[in-house]
Amino acid sequence: MFINRIKELTSLEEEYKKSSSSFSVVYGRRRVGKTALISEFIKNKPHIYLYMTLSDLPSQLESFTQEIREYVDPNVAKHLHFESFEEAIAFLPTLNMKKKLVFVIDEYQYLTQKDKAFSSKLQKVWDTSLQNSNIYLILCGSVLSMMQSEVLSYNAPLYGRRTTQFHIKAIKFKHIKEFVPTINKLDMMFVYSSFGTIPKYLNEYDATLTFMQNIEKKILNKNSYLYSEGNFLLKDEINDSASYFSILKSISNGNRKIGKIASSLEVNSSYLSKYMLKLIELEIVEKEIPVTEKNPHKSKFGQYKIKDKFLNFWFYYVYKNYNYLEIEQTQAVLEEIELNFNDRFVSFAFEDYVMDDLIENPKKYISFVPTKIGRWWNNKEEIDIVAFDEKNIAFIECKWQESVKREAVKNKLIQKTEALIEGREAEYLVFTKEDYLGKRE
Repeated sequence: MFINRIKELTSLEEEYKKSSSSFSVVYGRRRVGKTALISEFIKNKPHIYLYMTLSDLPSQLESFTQEIREYVDPNVAKHLHFESFEEAIAFLPTLNMKKKLVFVIDEYQYLTQKDKAFSSKLQKVWDTSLQNSNIYLILCGSVLSMMQSEVLSYNAPLYGRRTTQFHIKAIKFKHIKEFVPTINKLDMMFVYSSFGTIPKYLNEYDATLTFMQNIEKKILNKNSYLYSEGNFLLKDEINDSASYFSILKSISNGNRKIGKIASSLEVNSSYLSKYMLKLIELEIVEKEIPVTEKNPHKSKFGQYKIKDKFLNFWFYYVYKNYNYLEIEQTQAVLEEIELNFNDRFVSFAFEDYVMDDLIENPKKYISFVPTKIGRWWNNKEEIDIVAFDEKNIAFIECKWQESVKREAVKNKLIQKTEALIEGREAEYLVFTKEDYLGKRE
């Protein structure tokens, strides 16, 4: 299913139309839809597509050679043989294609794992052959740390060669309905808070089942694809998995400040620094700073959150409850979800939904277009969303509740915000579950 990658697809098409060679890097975490994007792009174009694995290189080189044979004279093809990947790649410009050839290496990191010097070899082939040819090279990878070290960072062998790069991220909330067309607005928020917005995970959702049936069959069932996804996803990126898993479990339990995470793990805060930096680099965790901070890098109010909502849900309900789930005792976990899912997950996901929607549709909520949007807190109080520019500031409280006493919430909000106005025109909004569902009287 190809959904919501129109901007990226358009950019790839523009790159393809250039008279010169092109070199794009497509990267992003697993299951996010990179291969689907590339598959859509190469339709009806001459292409050679390699999907790399950790199997032996000679057999994969033979598969590559077989793809090349499709574009050469049959009498030549039967004698075609290459000693190495770089030799095969260097051969591509001799094909004399009428249209630009798209050459894709998907899961590029596996090739560099099998041949640690390959990026340097590819650099040489690009510099001496490909960059002056009618070829569009696309390297696609899922292990972010390796794509950085091999292609994207300043010290990477291929640094400076790419003409474009595409960081593929999770889809927006509004596109959930394209994966599950019959879903209602309430279940849409539930799905957002648990399955998240990674296309592969949304494809697992079965619209013929209720939301809770989906949770039971698609996530809590030990034979299901998503049950082990957290393990597979993280172990591709990290070696010391036990330490990272403990940190992520602590964050999912609600420990967002570095001191609380350290305390829950009975270690010093300084011990966690390298782990937090790695998790941020891998886009598994993000660090939030109060939006009004003048010097964010020096702020002492940093808080951490798991970016991916499925992973957050998985650590809290699956990883924590392996003892039950491995022996198929799912009822206790389902009861826990019924008890606290709304408070622990949906209410926070609702804030994220409003913040993202505010960025895209500010006039739906406030009277101006803000230049900064984010959360705010200090040692005593917090505000769900603060949005402002030089002249205006808006304070928004998000309540995933029904029958909210709006005036009381608004008055409390006004009291908390006096010191933050700083001469700007202030406005206040209480946005509730009823507002989201369109049921406000």
